[in-house]
Amino acid sequence: MTAMKHKTALFASAFFLLFALATPAFAQHPMPPRPAQERIARVQYISGEVSTAPEATNQWSTARLNQNLVAPQYIWTGKESRTEINVGDGFIRMNSEASVTLTTINRSTVRIGLNQGEVSLTVPHLFPGEIYEIDTPNATLTVTKSGTYLVQVHPEQDRTAVTARRGAIVATGSGSAVTVDSGKQVVFLDRQSLQHTVMNAPPKSGFEDWAGVRDQRLGASRPPFVFGFGPWPYGPPPPPPVWVR
Repeated sequence: MTAMKHKTALFASAFFLLFALATPAFAQHPMPPRPAQERIARVQYISGEVSTAPEATNQWSTARLNQNLVAPQYIWTGKESRTEINVGDGFIRMNSEASVTLTTINRSTVRIGLNQGEVSLTVPHLFPGEIYEIDTPNATLTVTKSGTYLVQVHPEQDRTAVTARRGAIVATGSGSAVTVDSGKQVVFLDRQSLQHTVMNAPPKSGFEDWAGVRDQRLGASRPPFVFGFGPWPYGPPPPPPVWVR
């Protein structure tokens, strides 16, 4: 029995020694995030009149709660209306009389076109290689950090205002790239160039306050960033979450 206990003790010591030697290697090379499942865009909040139309047919219909949207897709909010689109780890919120084209939606890319109106974008976590992009008449906006952004397009004024509440977003187009940092607003005034002015972000509007409440309700303002678990705040629960951690 004594010899058996001695062998067991030696085996245990060797095991813990190997584990201790291996631990620094794992610490230096952390496991990357697991690849995401196919991303789905879903209408998960509607207030007022919201319409959608596939780009292929341009046949408009009333949006439905929990409706899946297949890109390319047009989305329109009527007067005094709002909607929220879930795109996996991100949220696109449209204010009254906004016109959006959902251009690309796949595992790595969310790309929309904002033709007019006001859109709030929340990106709780930006995965390596992941792209969130908003195309406007004045500039193409690419998210470089997780955060919350407000984009306002006034086509009749040839004007796009970009506000970064948290994070950073880069504008590209005809000219040198412009970075909009947290707490700043940049206004672009000419679609033929990136002519712009920089200022401190203005006070939040009622639309942004509503978007912030939605973020808090869905857990998008604090980690862990996991969505789709009850209590579900809008209609019957959808299929399991898009992202798998």
